[in-house]
Amino acid sequence: MAHLLNEPILAEHDPAGRLTAYEWRGARYAVDEVLKTYGSSQEARVYRVRVTGAEGVAVAELGREHDRWRLRHIFSA
Repeated sequence: MAHLLNEPILAEHDPAGRLTAYEWRGARYAVDEVLKTYGSSQEARVYRVRVTGAEGVAVAELGREHDRWRLRHIFSA
């Protein structure tokens, strides 16, 4: 089951520009793997990622529009 959130996040990237982590509601989540990307525009894409946080492992769907990031969904892993 997924939880629809659509809340802003602060995304972190490595020097090559790859998504490495994000902060949401005061907690940090490490991006272990990008599972899939959607969208054809470089300015707007959706990323489905496997993340690890204090609560364990989950799958999250992150949306990016220009430089703004949002946590769209969280799925149980």
